[in-house]
Amino acid sequence: MEVLNGVGGEGSVAMVAMAFAGGLALFLHGMNGVTAGLRGLAGSSLANMLGRASSNRVKGVLTGILVTATIQSSTVTMVLVIGFLSAGLLTLAHSVGIIIGANVGTTLTAQIIAFDIVAYSFGMIAGGVLAQFVARRAQVRQLGTAVAGLGILFLGMGVMQGAMAPLQEYQPFLDLMAADRGPLPGVLIGAGFTALVQSSTATIGLVVVMASQGLVPLETGIAIALGASLGTAVTTMLATIGRPPVALRAGLVHVLFNAIGVTLMLLLLRPIAALATAISPGAEHLQGRARLAAESPRQIANAYTIAKTGMLLLFLPFTRQLAALVERLVPPRPGELGAEPKYLDTSVLSAPAIALDLARKELARMGRRVITQVDGAVPLILSGSTDELTDLAGADDEIDDLHEAILTYLRRIGDGQLTDGQSQELTDLLEVASYLELVGDIVKHDLVRVGQRRIEEGVPVSDETLAVVSDFHAMMLDLLRTSLAAFEAEDGELAQQVLEAKPEVNELLAAAAAFRATRIAADAPQRVAAYSRGSEAIEHLRRVYTFAKRIARTVRGTGPGSSAPGSE
Repeated sequence: MEVLNGVGGEGSVAMVAMAFAGGLALFLHGMNGVTAGLRGLAGSSLANMLGRASSNRVKGVLTGILVTATIQSSTVTMVLVIGFLSAGLLTLAHSVGIIIGANVGTTLTAQIIAFDIVAYSFGMIAGGVLAQFVARRAQVRQLGTAVAGLGILFLGMGVMQGAMAPLQEYQPFLDLMAADRGPLPGVLIGAGFTALVQSSTATIGLVVVMASQGLVPLETGIAIALGASLGTAVTTMLATIGRPPVALRAGLVHVLFNAIGVTLMLLLLRPIAALATAISPGAEHLQGRARLAAESPRQIANAYTIAKTGMLLLFLPFTRQLAALVERLVPPRPGELGAEPKYLDTSVLSAPAIALDLARKELARMGRRVITQVDGAVPLILSGSTDELTDLAGADDEIDDLHEAILTYLRRIGDGQLTDGQSQELTDLLEVASYLELVGDIVKHDLVRVGQRRIEEGVPVSDETLAVVSDFHAMMLDLLRTSLAAFEAEDGELAQQVLEAKPEVNELLAAAAAFRATRIAADAPQRVAAYSRGSEAIEHLRRVYTFAKRIARTVRGTGPGSSAPGSE
């Protein structure tokens, strides 16, 4: 794909620059396609993998390698880690292994692009685009996006190779590259270019392209590739802006790992280059620049893998110490998470499966606050003071704030492309958010008002009335807890228990009604007012069960008869 036959003619420099820029643009666009396709294909398994990685450092490292190799982007892995740290799903100590592993996972990309498979790029693009248009299953379309992206990536490499080919005969450029200035300039070039294009893969791809044209000596190429690791620190630190301090700590782990590791590897640059040369295919039948062009791409890829693996082995025994050092640099603050949303990570909105899973966790957290509010309601409405009732009503403000944040997050998920299953899950989550908010309103507006009227009217509450209302309250609270547990765990059998409790609830309602009938006929002070307050309390609590059933019906696996609309 040679663009020009030489450099120096009128307009030739501009043509080389445009061809190179176009090739680089194709490369970056293809990389985005690969990342988006594979990340969508992996779906919620990424979150599950990261969650399971917290057991030990070795598993964390392997998870970081696997996730990064899968989605072809250490930056995306770092953004996910920062998001999960911000959400409290990972601890800093356990995330260090994942961060280290992510840096090694990028070496797979270097190995892939070191192979000369540009000739297959058009077939990959055609096949990937065809899958996007023809396939019915979302997973196949996402795979098509990844394959087409990979084809565009290789096509971009081919264009850049063609743009650089004339430089083989351009003596000023050859003299510039041949000058021995040590590894530091190469590191700075790699770091600067990576920070500019926000992709270490693009930098490594550029080095491989230049090596394939015989333009980059081995040690210079290794230095530029190592510099790309430092450049990723810029992207990582940008991802920590506006996040809790724990996210900044994760970014510092990434920065320290690469800064210290790259420095050590530069001291071992010549042994690494010698080892890479020994294990890479040779081209002894060629001479000079032709031999350099044939051997250097594989040598650079192998040297990059050796260096990154060496960095991993050096740091692996010291993950806890590294986490402790970073926590000293950025000390924890009291109440870092507070009452703000804990799981709503906007950086994963482009991965709906992960975002929906985080929204479910936040809803479960909101549900626990609602349960706490309902749990404290009956003792206060029957015997609490005005100040205590005011505090009970005020607790709903935090629930309302969470509700608003969750709805905003869910709407942003809905703005993306969702599968049919994800669309249904989004609808279910929106409904559950509304149900929980309504239960909170029952406490704030209805039950609190019952307590306020009791105080205004000076209504005495007998021990018998307290026992009846408390028994009914305990049952409603237990059913609400069960429905939320079923929702959080997506447990259809548990949800069915809530739906099948209706006869038992009706029986308890009938018993309470019979008791109230005896109380209205009794010779007791303010018996009519006492009867009314008790009846109101039980009726409002019955509505809690209505919403518990509706939450249970959103759980897949409930019986067909129990999920009929309107069957309360």
